[in-house]
Amino acid sequence: MHRLAVIVLFSLSSAALAQQKPQAVGFPDGPGKETLLGKCFQCHGPGMWMDHRQDRRGWEGVLYRMVGRGALWSDEEIKAMADYLAATYGRKPQ
Repeated sequence: MHRLAVIVLFSLSSAALAQQKPQAVGFPDGPGKETLLGKCFQCHGPGMWMDHRQDRRGWEGVLYRMVGRGALWSDEEIKAMADYLAATYGRKPQ
């Protein structure tokens, strides 16, 4: 009986953990964040953006290159992600 209880508790806790969204450290809330996390995190980790600083046009170019490599994104999704990336990981003023 004790063994069954342990198995049931383990199963329930595993299911609860699987339903939680992974935390994206370094990605502040803002318009386009959820789209970025949902689309780009399928292949890339968070470090991909943190080390690259580009203006909006540069980020848009990166996103369209991903479309050229097979990403299935709408123009609206690309706009939202480019806006978010430019606001969050844009070039720092010199």
